[in-house]
This record gives sequence, structure tokens and C-alpha cells, in this order.
Amino acid sequence: MKKMFIIPAVLTLLAGCSGHTTSMQDVRSYCRSVTTEVECDGQDSICAEYSEVTLRSYASVKECRQSCEQVRQNSAKQFSLQTCQALYQAVEGKCNEFCDDNYK
Repeated sequence: MKKMFIIPAVLTLLAGCSGHTTSMQDVRSYCRSVTTEVECDGQDSICAEYSEVTLRSYASVKECRQSCEQVRQNSAKQFSLQTCQALYQAVEGKCNEFCDDNYK
């Protein structure tokens, strides 16, 4: 009876260690799935900007993360995209995850 509970627990732990690295498609899909405010009408262009970050090569994880942050910082210069700040913050986290997974 105990084995019936141990086996699923072990399988669940192993599934979490699958070694899947975050890809550009993961970042783009996540970006498109985030629910935004009605006023945020720039979601497609924002997702494209983060996708571009994931297509470049970087020397380090720090350099990659700086590119993720730069997308959000550039948005601060555009008054019309202030309503999209929640989207920027959410996707920047996914972008940073991409950097962490792909650059050591």
C-alpha cells in the first residue's frame, strides 16, 4: 500500500527535474497568455520586443538579464505604454528565466 503513494511522489519529483530550458517560444507564449488591462493595447509589440531579446547571443547571464530589463526601461519613455507595466513586469520575469536557463 505504501508503494502506491511513493511511486507517484517519486515520479512527480522526477518530472520537475526534466531539464527543459526556457526557449524563445516559451517566453513568447507566456507573454501572449498574460491577461492585461483593457488600456494596454501594445501586447503584441511588447511580446515581439521580448522575443527579440531571446534571439540574440550574450556573453553572460548578466548581459542577457540587462537586455530583458532594457525592454521595460525603454517602455517608460513611451507614455502610451504606462498602462502595460504589469505585463512588462510579468514577462521580464520569464525573460530572466530564459537567461538563467540558457546562460551560466
